Amino acid sequence: MNKPGQQPTPEKKSVWLAELYPLILDTLSSGGSFKLTVTGTSMIPTLRGGRDSVVLSRAPEALAKYDLPLYRRRNGSFVLHRVVRVEADGSYTMCGDHQWRLEQGIRREQIVGLVTQLERKGRVISVHDRGYLRRVRFWVRVLPLRRVILRICILPGSIRRRLTRKV
Repeated sequence: MNKPGQQPTPEKKSVWLAELYPLILDTLSSGGSFKLTVTGTSMIPTLRGGRDSVVLSRAPEALAKYDLPLYRRRNGSFVLHRVVRVEADGSYTMCGDHQWRLEQGIRREQIVGLVTQLERKGRVISVHDRGYLRRVRFWVRVLPLRRVILRICILPGSIRRRLTRKV
């Protein structure tokens, strides 16, 4: 609630992406861009759900390795994962930055849009930024080791939770 004389603050409203899908397609097909707040944990450490956002633009005919598209799975769910491999048949292999299992066989017609900008901790980052690209390339290269790396990273918090757990 706002105090008298205070500017009203916009309330955050959650909307299912499926509800926005027609608007997103229309906006991107007319050359516009669309800003979305990220949800979930699959893109940590690059993006944190509820805090960070992305700007989507129309995807080119062919994606490249390291691109970050929003795509729709055959079951209708929307996913923001990174291209880790472009296959000979034109399909894509994707993986979230906080995952190690690959999702293969993503086709061009499933691609909704391509991330062109990230807003991370309030800072706007272009996907062409050299620092960003360096981190992304490193993180994709260590994909075979990612399971071990992520387990090591979460180990201190896991130990802390066990030690402070009420009996």
